[in-house]
Amino acid sequence: MKRPVVIILIAGLLLGVIGAGVYLYFSPKTTPEAPVVTEVSPTPAPKLVLWDDPAGFTMQYPEGVQLNKHDEDKENYAHVELTDPNHPGSLIIWVKDLPKGVADTVSWGKKMSTPSSAISFDTTLGGNPAQKILVSSPVKTVTTGAVYDGVLWYIEATLTDEAYWQSVYDGVVSSFIFKPTAAAPGSSSPGSSGESAPDYSVDEEEVLE
Repeated sequence: MKRPVVIILIAGLLLGVIGAGVYLYFSPKTTPEAPVVTEVSPTPAPKLVLWDDPAGFTMQYPEGVQLNKHDEDKENYAHVELTDPNHPGSLIIWVKDLPKGVADTVSWGKKMSTPSSAISFDTTLGGNPAQKILVSSPVKTVTTGAVYDGVLWYIEATLTDEAYWQSVYDGVVSSFIFKPTAAAPGSSSPGSSGESAPDYSVDEEEVLE
């Protein structure tokens, strides 16, 4: 009587082992969860404002930057200043008569790069040959200018908040276009004949989408 009992126990164990194996084989296999990827939306590019200056140029700058065209400046043809209360530094666009000792773009570049911390190299402004001057001290600045139509045009940025103002400067320089007008400075302008610079009163700002 003992042998049948043992056989039954052994058979039961075998059936249990086989059943467990079948269950493990056919049961759904779990796979590790894929890592969750969080998409970061790109920072939208700021809207640009088009500035059409009666001195004879257009340029674009980011919306939100404050523009002062300095109407009180009666000496220069253009004195357009960009500032931002949240970012120390500034950018100024100048249009003025040639200073003493400057006859062309190259001579202006040499004059501007006299500080020991300054370097200059060739570039373009509005599609015309220009000089770019970098000054590292005492105040870090970057300037691009050209002598065009007998007048000096240059864009100067004070890079206190360097990343911000370098970006604004790059945008202004790349979008700068000379736009000759009947009242624009030049060889026949009042400024070059010894008279005071004209009092321009027309300007235009347009937000570009």
